[in-house]
Amino acid sequence: MRRIAVLALAVVLGTTWTVPVQAAPSAKVTKKWVTAEGKTKPLKSVKAYGTYTREDASVSAKGVLHDFGKNGWSPGVQFRAWNGKNWTESEVYFRVRANGKPMDGPFTMNYGLFWATAATHFQVREVALKATSTTKGRKYGAWQKLF
Repeated sequence: MRRIAVLALAVVLGTTWTVPVQAAPSAKVTKKWVTAEGKTKPLKSVKAYGTYTREDASVSAKGVLHDFGKNGWSPGVQFRAWNGKNWTESEVYFRVRANGKPMDGPFTMNYGLFWATAATHFQVREVALKATSTTKGRKYGAWQKLF
């Protein structure tokens, strides 16, 4: 009799029991990216491209740097990620000569992994670095939305 009373009370009060269901894992997505063609002479002489892989909230970018010729400028690339509150920028990735300065001259270099981070939005831009300094004389292209 008590069992019937408890069951009746549960039905009247609308108590429900739920069984937790595990969410399916999100799919891993890999897409290509390429920097936008620059509008100035230094940015027209360099290029960066590659792929990015997105899984859940994390993203990683791999790629290639390409310099079209010896002209005093070296190619570089920079990424930025939105974490829900603010933008976080990566360092500028570029090829270095033995003396520590940016490489100038025609080359194509598979850089491998540039950057891995957590992001809800991800952008890329090309950078042209003056071949005589790693910090002075940088020209930045426009940010390009990847997702």
